[in-house]
Amino acid sequence: MIVDQLREADAGPGRRGFGFGVLTSDDFVRLLILAALIAGFAIVTRGATIGTENLANVLIQSSIRGIAACGQAFVVLTVGLDLSVSGIVAVTLMVGGSLVTTNPQFSLLGVAISPLLAIPVMLFVGVAFGTANGFLVARLRLPSLIVTLGVWQIGVGLAYQVTGSGFVDSIPSSIAFIGQGSLLYVPNPVILFFAIVALSYFVLHRTAFGAEIYAVGGNSRSAFISGVRVVRVRIIVFAIAGSFYAIGAVISMSRYMSATMAQTTGLELSTIAAVAIGGL
Repeated sequence: MIVDQLREADAGPGRRGFGFGVLTSDDFVRLLILAALIAGFAIVTRGATIGTENLANVLIQSSIRGIAACGQAFVVLTVGLDLSVSGIVAVTLMVGGSLVTTNPQFSLLGVAISPLLAIPVMLFVGVAFGTANGFLVARLRLPSLIVTLGVWQIGVGLAYQVTGSGFVDSIPSSIAFIGQGSLLYVPNPVILFFAIVALSYFVLHRTAFGAEIYAVGGNSRSAFISGVRVVRVRIIVFAIAGSFYAIGAVISMSRYMSATMAQTTGLELSTIAAVAIGGL
């Protein structure tokens, strides 16, 4: 009798605790706040904000910054901060635009190349800048705030040096499907965004490398003693971030069919805010 009562006492709070855990979790609270905001704006605007076209535009606009925020999240998890987002996106954007443009005035090589060749170059540029960030921060042990701020200025300077004006037009229409196309009525940028989010979640929560990232972020000294190659992890994390920034640049160029410095404005603050508010 007493044993049965004890079992019921142990089982009851467990089941109840799970329910309360879900209802009071940070993610659930954030979803409630988001739902309340959406409902509030929908009421004020008489449903205009939840129209199909408006929601599609919001998702497309958010996808570029969302992909960049995924890269920022990797860096933040290792107790770093990346202020070079705009700089990396800018130089990647201008290099890609100047390679594919049909306007001789802005062409980097004097002749336009296929976007199929330009996109890998853009990804390489992003990864190269990200790796440089990681090397300076991890190997030379310089503060990430200072390093990435410097790399941001270098990226912006190179972007202007490549184009001479920070603007490239005459992007070929063959690349438009990336930023303007859709699959089953879902815009391609949104599909890419959700794919990056899913990939990031898998890496962080389902792989040994993800566990190493959390270990480095929790206590790099203890992680090193446990056998984690801290320097390697931090360099790879910055390289991943650079690749995500480059993907955002590809989407931006194909979405607006141009490359301008205005497309990179405010990426640092928006990605940091997304990581801070969204949680890890």
